[in-house]
Amino acid sequence: MIERYARLAERLTKALQLPEDISRGNVLLSLHGQQHLWIENFKGISSYTEEEIQLTAKGKIICISGKKLQIAAFTKDEIEITGYIQKLEYR
Repeated sequence: MIERYARLAERLTKALQLPEDISRGNVLLSLHGQQHLWIENFKGISSYTEEEIQLTAKGKIICISGKKLQIAAFTKDEIEITGYIQKLEYR
């Protein structure tokens, strides 16, 4: 039964021309310089300070460290972080 749903999901992904990363629920990170970070497919915010933001995503914690970090915008699937980003880490 699960295999049947997996095949259906694969066919839908191809028919809708969705990127494979998104259809599998992978986390997508887009870093623009050291000031802007966009993350797609995250699950939630674990902690938030100006020096560190921790996000949960697909069984992992994404830790963003830096100075004057801010959450500029977010939806249930995407988040934009600004500030001086010094380090990204999966835990």
